[in-house]
Amino acid sequence: MKSKPRASNDRLLYLYGISATNPNVKVTASIHGSAAVECLENSGLTAWFSRVPDTEFGEKLAANMENLEWLSGASVRHQRAVSQISDLVTVLPARFGTVFKSEESLLQHVREQKGKLSATLARIEGTEEWGIKLFLNPSPPASPIEATSGHDYLRAKAMVQVKKRTELDPDVAEFARELQAIAADSAPAGKVSSGQSNLEWQASFLVRKKDRPKWDNMLKRYATRWADRREIQCTGPWPPYSFV
Repeated sequence: MKSKPRASNDRLLYLYGISATNPNVKVTASIHGSAAVECLENSGLTAWFSRVPDTEFGEKLAANMENLEWLSGASVRHQRAVSQISDLVTVLPARFGTVFKSEESLLQHVREQKGKLSATLARIEGTEEWGIKLFLNPSPPASPIEATSGHDYLRAKAMVQVKKRTELDPDVAEFARELQAIAADSAPAGKVSSGQSNLEWQASFLVRKKDRPKWDNMLKRYATRWADRREIQCTGPWPPYSFV
């Protein structure tokens, strides 16, 4: 749905993302109630947005994002809208909570960032994001740490924990290299030490759609190889949030 610039009054423009083309189809998901997803075209680029109430997405946005109930619902609605758009066209997804005061300010942003936006769109064309996590299967309790004093015991235990957090198993390093060789790009996905139980390694990958068979076969090969030691968790495809 195309839109002509007009005054927003008590409404803000909630941005979902930027694309190079507009397929001129209707997107049913929305960040807020029945607010339609609209398009603005300028400089060969298309901005996807909804008109949302200033009372909720303006001055109170920071406070709302501290409200877990509001945040969980809004983030799911944001994701659904971006996913619907990305099913139709290659899109640069906007960060959750990106708003503009008017159509004029949104168009100005698009014009000022045209070079960067166009280059990134070209880079992600024909790709999708996949998340990979490696979980260690539970192992039998380790043998007791030998120490002659309480101080020695605590020191030895601390050294074991540091080793677990900082040393990457050679098999995992090989796995990461093979993923990177297939993917168009990769990005770290947070600190493993503060993640889920038994989480050994994680990362996000930008994968060309034409390379999906090669990607899937490689994951299956490692899943078979590690059947009794590790579990590979693969999520996606997602819009390329980690690469824009």
